[in-house]
Amino acid sequence: MSLPQPATPSRRPRRGHVRALGAVSVSVVALPLAAGSAQAVVYPQPSTTLPKALDVITPYQRGTLCLTKTQPGVIAFAELLNETYGKHTYGTLRTCALEHGEGRALDWMLNANDPQQLALGNALTRWLAAPDSQGRPGAMARRFGINYMIWNRQQWNAWTPDMAWKAYYGASPHTDHIHFSFNWDGALENTSWWSGRAVTMPATGPDDAATPMVTPDTLEQYLGRTLRQGSSGTAVKVAQAALGKLTVDGAFGPLTEARVREYQKSKGLTVNGVVDSPVWKALIKDALRSAMDRYATKGTTLRRGSTGEAVRILQRAVGKLAIDGSFGPLTEGRVKEYQKSKGLPVTGVVDTAMWNVLLGRSSGGAYDLSQYLGTTLRRGSTGEAVKALQQAIGGLAVDGAFGPLTEARVEEYQKSKGLTVNGVVDDAVWNALMGKSSSSGSTTTSPLDKYVDVTLRLWSRGDAVKALQKALGGLTVDGVFGPLTEGRVKEYQKSKGMSQTGVVGSAVWKALIADGGSAGSGGSDGGSGGSSGGATTADLSTEFTALKSTTLKRGSTGSAVKTLQRGLGKLTVDGVFGPLTEGRVKDLQQSKGLSRTGVVDRATWDAVELRAHPTLPYWTKVLKRGSSGTAVKALQRAIGGLTVDGQFGPLTEAAVKRVQKAAGLTQTGVVGTTTWRAVDKL
Repeated sequence: MSLPQPATPSRRPRRGHVRALGAVSVSVVALPLAAGSAQAVVYPQPSTTLPKALDVITPYQRGTLCLTKTQPGVIAFAELLNETYGKHTYGTLRTCALEHGEGRALDWMLNANDPQQLALGNALTRWLAAPDSQGRPGAMARRFGINYMIWNRQQWNAWTPDMAWKAYYGASPHTDHIHFSFNWDGALENTSWWSGRAVTMPATGPDDAATPMVTPDTLEQYLGRTLRQGSSGTAVKVAQAALGKLTVDGAFGPLTEARVREYQKSKGLTVNGVVDSPVWKALIKDALRSAMDRYATKGTTLRRGSTGEAVRILQRAVGKLAIDGSFGPLTEGRVKEYQKSKGLPVTGVVDTAMWNVLLGRSSGGAYDLSQYLGTTLRRGSTGEAVKALQQAIGGLAVDGAFGPLTEARVEEYQKSKGLTVNGVVDDAVWNALMGKSSSSGSTTTSPLDKYVDVTLRLWSRGDAVKALQKALGGLTVDGVFGPLTEGRVKEYQKSKGMSQTGVVGSAVWKALIADGGSAGSGGSDGGSGGSSGGATTADLSTEFTALKSTTLKRGSTGSAVKTLQRGLGKLTVDGVFGPLTEGRVKDLQQSKGLSRTGVVDRATWDAVELRAHPTLPYWTKVLKRGSSGTAVKALQRAIGGLTVDGQFGPLTEAAVKRVQKAAGLTQTGVVGTTTWRAVDKL
C-alpha cells in the first residue's frame, strides 16, 4: 500500500509552558518520583494545533525488516526532547534488531541513578502515558505514535487495555536510557503531534522496505504459502532473504527459481523450484540454527525473568513450550529437564554450553570425535554421530542424515587422505578427522602442532599468523592478522561447521592439521597470462592500496573521499565527507567488529577494500576445470547464475570464459589474478 507523505512542520517546541511534577495527571504511577518532585519541568509543545480526535490505538507492531535508515518521526522526537531538555546522546538504528532494525526505536540516554535525571525520566514517561482531560489514557504517547516504553525496570504498552506500568525483567534494566518503540505512523511522522490529523487507519510499514528480517517467527507465517516463478510480494522477499545469494526484490524470477532448486538439492528435497511447506520448514530450521549459533558466539545468557527474541528461540529449540518470549517458571522447568537429559548442570540457566548442546555440539562448541571410534556410518545412518561427522568434515548441512551428499563428501575426503574410497566412515576416517594416523592412532607430525595452544585474532602478529595464512591459502603471508585474514578464517570456520568468530583457537588449528596443514593450495597466476610463480604484492594492489596511509574523517574532501564513497556504495560520489558518508563508514565498521568511530584508518580501508573486492582473498589462487573447494564456491557466487557447489565443472568453465570474453581476456577458462579482478567487476 502507498503510505501518506509525512507532514513536515517546524519541530522547535514553544517554550514557557511549565508544569510542576506533582501536577502531572497520572493514574498508574508505578515508580516514585525523586525527592524534590515539585521542581518545574518544561514539557514539549506541538508546533501545530492538536485535533480533538486522538490517534487510534495500534496493536504491537513487531519489527521484522532489516532497514538501513532511521525513520523521520524517531529523529524528530529525539530532536524535540533534546531541544526541550538539553542535549542527550541517543541511539536508533541497529542491524536487524526488531524495531531498532527498522529505524523506529529510540534509546534516549538518562541515568536513573542520578536524582535529577531520574525525576526527568519519570516525569517525561508519565506525561506520555497519562490520560488527557477527557480521561483517554496514553494520550500523548498515542499522538507521537509510541507503541511502548521501557524505563528503570518498568514497561508501558500502548495496546494493553489498562495501559499500566508493569515490572520489566529483560537483560538490560534500562536504568541508563529510556527505550521508545514507535508504531509505523509515529515513525513516519503521520501522527497528530506532527500532522495535526489523528490517525484512524494504522500504517503497517512501507511496501518498498528492503530486506525482511529472517527469523523462525517471520518464516513460520508463510508455511501455508506456495511460491513459484511469477509470484511476487512480501512472501517472496522473505523467501529470497532466507535463501540468500539473491536480490531481495519480491519478484520470483528465473534466478530465484534456480536458487530454490539449489537449496532443495542441498537439503535432499524434491527439486522443483517451488517454495512449498518442506522448503519453508527447512528455512525455519536453518534460521533457528543460525540464531542459536549467534547467541552461542555472543555468550548470551538467559534465566528466569529474561525476555525477548533470544527466549523465543530457546523456547522453540527445547520444545514443549508456548513461544511467548518470556522466561517464566514453565520455561525454567523445561530447561532443567533438558539439561538433565543431556548431562548438563541442572541450573535452569541457559549459557554458552547449553546453546552448543542445542546446536548438536559438545559444550565446548565442537564434537569430541574420539567418542565415535568403533562407530561405523554409511548411507542411511542418522543421529548425533552423523552430525559430528558432518561438522568435522565440513561443506555439509549438519542435519544428522547420512544421505548422498554426505556420502559424496566422505568419498572426496577419503580420496584426499589416501584412504579406501568407499563412502563408509570407519576408524580410519575418524582418526584422519582427528589428525591421527589410522594404524596406530598416533598424532601425525605437522608444522602447525606447536601453535595448537596459541590464540590469534584481529591484529595479532608474528610467525603463528604466517603459519595460519600459509595453511589457509589465498592470503599474503605477511604475519599480520588483518581483515582479509579474519574473513578467510570465518570462511574456513563456516566450512567446518564451527562458530564464525574469526578467532583462531585450538579447534581451528586442529582442523587445519587434520586437513594436512592446508585449507587449500596457493596458486600462481593462470588464465590471465600471469607468471607461474605466484602473485606478487603488486598483483594484489587495488584502487585502495595507495590510500591506506591516508586518514579521512568528516570534513575531508577530494579524490580519496570519492574512492571511499565508491567503495562504500549507496552514496553520492561528490568527494565531500559529510554525515551520510560518516554514517556508512560507521555501519561498515560495526559490521566488521571495528571501533565505530566514523574515521577511516588503515583497518577501515582494508574493510572497504574487501567490500569492493569480495574475491580479493583468492586472487593468488589459480582455478581450472577439476578444481574444488571454497575458492571455487567464491568464484561461482561472484559470477552468479551457477550452482554454488565448489566443483569447477564445465558450466563453471563456460561461465569463466564468458567473463574473460567480456573483459577482453584470452578465453582459457583458467582463473588467475586478472580473471579474478574481472569477476569482481561484474
